[in-house]
Amino acid sequence: MCTSFIRIFNKLKWIGVLLVLSLSIGACSVLEVVGLSKKKGVRPNPLTPLAQRVDIQSRWKAKVGSGLSKLYRVIPPVIDNDTVYANDYKGRVFAFDRETGKRKWSFNSKTEVGAGVGLGGDLVLLGSLNGDVVAIDKDTGEEQWRTDIDSEILAAPQSNGAVVVVQTNDGKLVGIDAKSGETIWTYSAQLPSLTLRGTAVPTLFGPNLITGFANGKLIALSAVDGTLYWERRVASPQGRSDIERVVDVDGSPVLSNKTIYTTSYNGTLSALTPRGELLWSQENSSYSGPLVIGNRVFVTTDQGFLRSYSAKTGLLLWESKILEGRKLAAPQNLAGFVVTADYKGYVHIFDTESGGLLDRFRIDRDGVRSPMVSDGTYLYVLGNDGVLASIAVYLFQKR
Repeated sequence: MCTSFIRIFNKLKWIGVLLVLSLSIGACSVLEVVGLSKKKGVRPNPLTPLAQRVDIQSRWKAKVGSGLSKLYRVIPPVIDNDTVYANDYKGRVFAFDRETGKRKWSFNSKTEVGAGVGLGGDLVLLGSLNGDVVAIDKDTGEEQWRTDIDSEILAAPQSNGAVVVVQTNDGKLVGIDAKSGETIWTYSAQLPSLTLRGTAVPTLFGPNLITGFANGKLIALSAVDGTLYWERRVASPQGRSDIERVVDVDGSPVLSNKTIYTTSYNGTLSALTPRGELLWSQENSSYSGPLVIGNRVFVTTDQGFLRSYSAKTGLLLWESKILEGRKLAAPQNLAGFVVTADYKGYVHIFDTESGGLLDRFRIDRDGVRSPMVSDGTYLYVLGNDGVLASIAVYLFQKR
């Protein structure tokens, strides 16, 4: 049994995500390498002045505990009816009124986390770095149950109200009874030795789910009993080095108009049928999930590009390189605009049709790495320092 761990933290820049390299050193060591440099000499594009073309309004701001910490953690907020839920890296969960930002309740799980909360039925769900899955009543903030699955959790647990599904960093999916907290089933995927530090968040639709793994595969399972329906490779390892052969599916797949869209690192943007049949794919490297608005699919790449594709054919409609090297968060839909945030805490607003950059505003000087969430009208952003902000954006001529 391994009892020692060697951690080496490298200050070289990379895409802003962590890599975990599992090596057999005396059959008992694990090496974590943080911040490897994939593309040397690429500097983030500077921001140039913009003519103000949209009206940006800050609705409210609230403090979410101690924020995300200096280590790389992706902790997005979530929306449910009239409430926004968010947590900090210390496992403290907060519920805020969606309109006013007033705190409704807070809960301290007393366990460190590396992901945000999930929702399902009457529960708010939290997964910890120690393998704890904590279920909290979404109205009162009281703990309902706690289960230890003995694996590091870097993605928010998800639930359809009956089953809670947790994806772990070592390639496991665990199905848990939403009422009792008892484990129902477990699925394990074989992972390569080198992976991005992070996992996809499973997408549940009724009694079924889809998710991706660090082996470059997308799978569909029964959320009821863990039965595997199909698996599809959406990224194949290329190159000679272990780093070049990383093919993680870390962005959560999206189901829209009976089509599944998924991204992968060093892989593709792919569209599949619900049966796992490939409709089209385009070469695209991303560690964030896609966004679908109408008949378009939007992705941010690991290089900092924003791209728009035809949802039906996969044809590239436009590409913006204006934010190259700025470590972009996943794109989000805000009142018909496409928005993304960068490592310096700026939120950038793009026109969906042309790809033109309309405006920007700064939300957090410590940066924004977590996906933003939107209800279609307002944007909710959790900055790295723990400031949760609600934003409204309008075109001047539309007001």
